[in-house]
Amino acid sequence: MMVKAQTHWVWTEKAEKENPQRSKAGVPIWPHYMYDAPGKWLEDGIIIDSSEFKKTGQADLFEYL
Repeated sequence: MMVKAQTHWVWTEKAEKENPQRSKAGVPIWPHYMYDAPGKWLEDGIIIDSSEFKKTGQADLFEYL
């Protein structure tokens, strides 16, 4: 089963810890899976929609408004 992203898929911090050579948290996943990715990756917590990703320590513009 494939899952469709609202924006595009990015790697999570979990993915970076498991495979730091290939995955960096917040960076888009491989181009051929950027919008439609295997559902297992989402279930395993290694990808997240970029609209939901928030890097640790990174402020959101709306926090200042």
